[in-house]
Amino acid sequence: MLKRKIINLSVSDVRFPTSLEQHGSDAMHPDPDYSVAYAVIETQGGLKGYGLTFTLGKGTEIVVCAVKALSAFVIGKHLEDIVDDFRGFYRLLTSDGQMRWIGPEKGVIQLATAAVLNAVWDLWARAEGKPLWKLLVDMDPEKLISCIEFRYITDALTEKEALDILLRAQDGKRKREEQMLQEGYPAYTTSCAWIGYSDEQLKELCMKALNDGWTRLVSKY
Repeated sequence: MLKRKIINLSVSDVRFPTSLEQHGSDAMHPDPDYSVAYAVIETQGGLKGYGLTFTLGKGTEIVVCAVKALSAFVIGKHLEDIVDDFRGFYRLLTSDGQMRWIGPEKGVIQLATAAVLNAVWDLWARAEGKPLWKLLVDMDPEKLISCIEFRYITDALTEKEALDILLRAQDGKRKREEQMLQEGYPAYTTSCAWIGYSDEQLKELCMKALNDGWTRLVSKY
């Protein structure tokens, strides 16, 4: 299933007018329009992978342009070759001698790279017939570590340290997976407390979240 050639990468500018009622507002972003640059990778045979990167409205068109520029490094490649050297694929996207001038690991290019990589992860999982979380859970620790770029994080975590953590965690992994499937994974909601909301609206939404079963609420101010 991994022997699939990528034949197209498309990207859309998708925006929602959340600023009209100040949904998502905080001290630094008083009027966000929640948006995404939405990438779709298509392979021969019709299998597709979907990925996005989050934006706040204006400027999404710039991220879309960056995704289109990165498509030259994606179209024509085979999924099998990408997953065999995922770290190398990341470096291919971020190390072009000309593109890196506008920020390979920060800003617009970083956001565009995230959309592409997310689409590749989704494509990989679909090719294996698994949800992405299950693809990661079932992956050998060595293979998972090989997908991570460690160049800028070794002062906090080295490749060997990360591998040791995963190897130690193999004991009991299946039991934890079963527990998660039965009980779910802890989560929180941010939808009830934004800086642009009135006190009355905040109280009303927090009460509704509690009544809906949420036990963890996050305020953004």
